[in-house]
Amino acid sequence: GRPRCVPDVEADDVIGTLARTAAGQAIEVIVSSGDKDLSQLVDEHVTIIDTMSGKRRDVAGVTAEFGVPPSLMVDYQTLVGDAVDNVPGVDKVGPKTAAKWLTQYGSLDALIAHAADIKGQAGENLRRALEWLPQGRRLVTIRTDCDLAGHVEGLPALEAIAIQPLQT
Repeated sequence: GRPRCVPDVEADDVIGTLARTAAGQAIEVIVSSGDKDLSQLVDEHVTIIDTMSGKRRDVAGVTAEFGVPPSLMVDYQTLVGDAVDNVPGVDKVGPKTAAKWLTQYGSLDALIAHAADIKGQAGENLRRALEWLPQGRRLVTIRTDCDLAGHVEGLPALEAIAIQPLQT
């Protein structure tokens, strides 16, 4: 671990910014955390090791666990809710319905555009949630563009902190 305190920036946003910066340089990033919010960062260079379950969440792992790829995790969390981020989710919409809708429509924006087409109680609940969904999305989105100048000096170069495989 590399403890850092960046005033007015959440820890997830520091992690997101560092992970995206390294991934942009094609450096393999492994984030060790039990926070499912970080699954939105997963891509071909970023993997999450869930400290609670020991599961490895790469692109396939996120998709298998949540029913949507990492690129849709923000939309998924907006629909199902996230108590930590104070996002209530759409009433009576759980993981299966959220994954089904996102698979069918491709994104939260497309789902919102077709909200009138969604039948039943879930559709009614979705339409009632339309007003707060954009704010919910902002709350669950991890920032990857934080200004970390003055807070990461002294860290070794990214290449220098890469973990080498164990030799047995």
